[in-house]
Amino acid sequence: SRAIIPAKIKAGRVQRPESLFAIMDYTSYFSRDVKCMQYSAIRRMAGLTLQSGIISFAGGAPSAATFPVAEIKRIADSILELDGQAALQYGLTLGFSGLIEAVVDCSLKRKIPGVTSSHVAITSGSQQALDLIGRIFIDPGDVVFFELPSYVGGIAAFRNLQAKLVGVRQADGGIDLEDLISKIEECKQLGHRAKIIYVIPNFQNPTGITLSLEKRKALLELAERFHLLVVEDDPYGEVCFDAGLMDQLIPIKSMDREGHVIYLSTFSKILSPGLRTGWVVASQPIIEKIDLTKQTSDLCGSMLDQRIVAECWKRGIIQENLPSLRDFYRSKCQVMLRAMEAYMPPDICWTRPAGGLFVWVTLPDHLDSEKILGMALEQEKVAYVVGQPFHVNDKGRNTLRLAFSKESEDNIGLGIQKLARVFRNHLE
Repeated sequence: SRAIIPAKIKAGRVQRPESLFAIMDYTSYFSRDVKCMQYSAIRRMAGLTLQSGIISFAGGAPSAATFPVAEIKRIADSILELDGQAALQYGLTLGFSGLIEAVVDCSLKRKIPGVTSSHVAITSGSQQALDLIGRIFIDPGDVVFFELPSYVGGIAAFRNLQAKLVGVRQADGGIDLEDLISKIEECKQLGHRAKIIYVIPNFQNPTGITLSLEKRKALLELAERFHLLVVEDDPYGEVCFDAGLMDQLIPIKSMDREGHVIYLSTFSKILSPGLRTGWVVASQPIIEKIDLTKQTSDLCGSMLDQRIVAECWKRGIIQENLPSLRDFYRSKCQVMLRAMEAYMPPDICWTRPAGGLFVWVTLPDHLDSEKILGMALEQEKVAYVVGQPFHVNDKGRNTLRLAFSKESEDNIGLGIQKLARVFRNHLE
């Protein structure tokens, strides 16, 4: 390699370039897929929100205060002591058998009948599941229907594969089914191949809206009628502020008799995101394709992580922690909603979620949340995520997402008061 490095010889010494990197234009080399990729609005803000003194409603990560650190440490120590060599080795692409059995048990508890190990794939978080599903089903130009607004990670996963993203407005109780039918028929008339409806039925990211039971049934009927797949993304269903509501949060997959629904979930919100364990429940032919596709992605996930999560489920740590976790987030959400009632100008609207981590805010049409964000950061040191990237139709510039998961209750109240002052200044 030394022979091909440009060099100048001066005074008997070899002068090598200051850098061997970033010396050519790679634009013509990049694939069409990578040219479609866009940076996450949330990830772009990560550095800003970590600065000292910033009250951040931007990041949607769960609070580290909910992580059972001591229990996880004891389990990790036990695994490494009793079976460390296997835990540190490669494993099966579809996941550790003990964790697959835990997911089967979890699925049955969520009233998804008939699930066996052949219907489960373990992934590195549900984000990898979205990427794999896109790679399995999407050709350039295929249509994926999204709620307006929807999760930026889901949008990116399908946009990166050059899918045609079609937005469907939301109404009371979730996605507007009449608008969905209209969009499906329009795509059919234009000759576009529609394949997937992507929904987050429980405490949706970013709005906090929950899809009603009636609409869950109707959405499945539409998928069957128009021969579409439903990707049901459910990372927040267990973060329900009132356990009595759980009976109303029946997965769409639980009603699926023809295999139209692909169900995704994760342990990130109810145990720890750092353990990177999500899962897919789907018909066996889909799981077989996930197995094949995942082999070219990462061969397999972390067996140590998966064994830890499986043991947390087996010992009941996840299940026993749910009541306190729900109380924790309910209290934070109530603080945010009370502060908004007290301080926000009357022209501003927001959602009132019954679970999850987010409140969605709508400003008057003439305001742009991205332009206001700079002032919120500079003058009041408060951060949020602007709403436009959550829309596949380039709308929503007067919207924003607030996450109540990270900050203390005192900071939530103070931050909303500061944010309301910024909004009031723009309205006046």
